[in-house]
Amino acid sequence: MRWAMILPPDGPAGTLSPRESVLSRIEGWHPDLRALVEQSDPDNSTLLSIRVVEPGERWAPGPVTLLGDAIHATSPTGGNGANTALRDADLLRRCLTEGRRDFLGAVGDYERQMFEYGAEAVRHSLDALPAYVPRAEPA
Repeated sequence: MRWAMILPPDGPAGTLSPRESVLSRIEGWHPDLRALVEQSDPDNSTLLSIRVVEPGERWAPGPVTLLGDAIHATSPTGGNGANTALRDADLLRRCLTEGRRDFLGAVGDYERQMFEYGAEAVRHSLDALPAYVPRAEPA
């Protein structure tokens, strides 16, 4: 079983372990869910920062291109990363196999379209992030 919890940047971390950080946020939650966290392996628990990557300037098409998180890593909200990577792969396949005979032109078409919707996917994932972050309880 794998679990994850998105904590706000000002959440209780400091000297707390990842497990303790999560447990401090789920007081009053269902006992089975608390037990899942309590029984998790602390050696396989970590706190990670959420980072995103928006494509910058386009480069000249070449024999190598990027797709998925390599070019537009999104926050882990709503499955945007996986869905965008699949969309990239399908678009690249279509650009390479449908109609165009020029390889670099096909890659260029892919990259132009991918840059547009990839940047939108990153923005959408950031807009959705607050809904996934528990609010800090007043002290």
